Amino acid sequence: MTTVALCFLALMILIFLGFPIYVAICLVGGVATLAMGDSLILVVTNIFGGIDHFSLMAIPLFILAGFIMAECKITNAIVDFSDSLVGRFRGGLGHVNILSSMFFAGIQGSGVADASAIGTIMIPAMEKQGYDKDYAVAVTASSSAIGPIIPPSIAMIMFAYYTSQSVGKLFLGGLIPGVMVGVGLMIVNAVASRIRGYDPTPSRHTPAMIIMTFIRSLPALMVPIIIITGIVSGIFTPTESGAAAVIYGLIYGVASGNLKPARIGGVLLSAAQTTAIVMIILAVSKVFANVMVRVGFQEIVIQYIVEAIGNRYLATLVIMMLLILLGLFIDPAVLITMFATTTAAVGAHLGFHPVHFGVLMVITMLLGAITPPVGSMLFVSCSIAKLPIEKSVRILLPFIAVLFAVAIAVLFVPQLVLFMARFAN
Repeated sequence: MTTVALCFLALMILIFLGFPIYVAICLVGGVATLAMGDSLILVVTNIFGGIDHFSLMAIPLFILAGFIMAECKITNAIVDFSDSLVGRFRGGLGHVNILSSMFFAGIQGSGVADASAIGTIMIPAMEKQGYDKDYAVAVTASSSAIGPIIPPSIAMIMFAYYTSQSVGKLFLGGLIPGVMVGVGLMIVNAVASRIRGYDPTPSRHTPAMIIMTFIRSLPALMVPIIIITGIVSGIFTPTESGAAAVIYGLIYGVASGNLKPARIGGVLLSAAQTTAIVMIILAVSKVFANVMVRVGFQEIVIQYIVEAIGNRYLATLVIMMLLILLGLFIDPAVLITMFATTTAAVGAHLGFHPVHFGVLMVITMLLGAITPPVGSMLFVSCSIAKLPIEKSVRILLPFIAVLFAVAIAVLFVPQLVLFMARFAN
């Protein structure tokens, strides 16, 4: 118990001192390993072992697919199609922002990439039409959280890796909750837009315009169709679906002329840089996770939280609140690598279906990505709008409440996850 407390205290101190998260994790895990009488060889072994798995190959593949499709300018087509569908309603640009994120989520599994790609277009457009900066940031950041929930999802791949679960089942299990988040955010946007007086004269689109924008966006919409259909039918694994998405993107990009051969090197470099950020966190977090396993962190959580409370739903709610609290200071990717194994063990102890509990935990951990002070999706959105993070907090609350409400719904209604998950092989 003391070792666990000291490790988390040291980690928080290093983060507050400004150390990069991966450095802080590696230092704490390395020192703890040495203090337990082991050599640095074990630290190095854990670092390499943290990313030495076939299923993790899906992460760079989906990241690369996202960069290829972004280079093909598919983001503009998605935004235009979303505008044709929901731009006519009050708060239209807010709806467009959210729906675009839902579509873009089916192409790549990163919320940060979603915030960057969609936010670059939508935040300036929303400001130009009279939306407040803080509101545009809130809509962009919260809708970006849909990216790691709707398949494909890098967060689900990571959770599956650490808990030895089926990536395909977690992918499909997140589909309905992801759509629920999108619908919930649109409801909040509709109410807020009416209160704030946004879009007094919303735009309208004829059926012909809707069809035209759909045709232009069809190449982008084919990516999630390929991924989901391939996984459900058993044609390829989730990792292979990432390769299929890359191949499709290359063929479409070259055939359409949007992907110039001279730009392929730059796309590969950008994808590699983003992949490196994710993989270095995965690698060093294995060191910290190894320490937690050896000191019996799972048993501590089960003894002092689960068994002390007794009721499995109340115990889960307490764990969810602790994860949300930690998410204020730790990125969701780090939370998953540090606590996926523990939360999976707790879910099994409480009698929850592993896929149901896994999707629930991922959604809960994602709340940290849109909450200050270190929310990655919030940080990206604020950077685009040139808005201090602290000025976005108040308006974010109802949007954060939507994600929390969906998490609660998933907790009490397992079929929201398991209905689609049963179609995965």
